[in-house]
Amino acid sequence: MTHNYLIAILPPSELSLLIDELRKECSKKFRVFKALRPPVHITLLFLPNIDDTSEPRLINSLEAARNFKPFTQELENYDAFTDNEVVFIKALVNKEITSLYRNIKKIVGAVSKDLKSQISPHITIAYRDLKDRFPAIHEHYKNERFEASFQVDHFTLLKHDRIQWNILKHYKSKPGDEQMKLEL
Repeated sequence: MTHNYLIAILPPSELSLLIDELRKECSKKFRVFKALRPPVHITLLFLPNIDDTSEPRLINSLEAARNFKPFTQELENYDAFTDNEVVFIKALVNKEITSLYRNIKKIVGAVSKDLKSQISPHITIAYRDLKDRFPAIHEHYKNERFEASFQVDHFTLLKHDRIQWNILKHYKSKPGDEQMKLEL
């Protein structure tokens, strides 16, 4: 059997609750609900259709990606991907998140070959069930302001059980000599 996996940065609970309230307000106002299903997160990698027999190898291989120094992730305002109708809070690209993404992608490449080529960090507010409401939602949020930042000291592996996303493991930062080798 295969499952979808997600490697993500989960903001601290207080910030996650605040952003979840924003998602719920959007959901209520515009009658869109799909974005409420996953936890508040910044996607590092989405791994579709991974065979269950590969799960232990995936869990173990991600240990090597713990070799990063904690960093500050800034969130600033709203934006949208107009081509696939997603409204989100922007997570500003920085060298640390880019490096973490590249290291994880390199490590996970043995488990999944279908990986995106670059990171577009964001926290989704609305997607998938927007239909004809996308222009109105985008218009509403494009001039709204949002600012926050948080310390990233871990990333998380989640597994979808065909009903919801479940946390499999948190990977706490453990900087060391290996970090330099992985960033090459």
